[in-house]
Amino acid sequence: MRRCLILVILAVLMVPFLAFSEEKTITGEVVDLSCYVTAGAKGMDHKECALACIKTGEPAGILEESTGKVYIVITEDHKTRPQDKILPYVAQTVEVKGNVSERGGLNVIDIKEIKEMKAPAKGKDMEMPTSGAGY
Repeated sequence: MRRCLILVILAVLMVPFLAFSEEKTITGEVVDLSCYVTAGAKGMDHKECALACIKTGEPAGILEESTGKVYIVITEDHKTRPQDKILPYVAQTVEVKGNVSERGGLNVIDIKEIKEMKAPAKGKDMEMPTSGAGY
């Protein structure tokens, strides 16, 4: 019941954001907001918990790398659940493009495009020399 009430309040608060949105691209990690805000939990070590939280209806967000801002994932059309857009990317770094709004310290994004950012591959020049390398 409490979660439903929180989601209803969030939905009502999001309506005024829609009139003042701008398209923006952000890069960051997909987090579940309840664990991130209360405990700072994120990353691959927290992935299973984050998946469970988001599947049960806890809100998801994007923790922007460059600013540390958190964007709550919403849907403007109200035809899909925000979780459905983001669930496959939990605990991963993504680049998202969408309509962003900010008000009263809250940041939201309605994702239009999303792609996973791949970690850079280690090249041989980055590896440490092994014993017998002539040093």
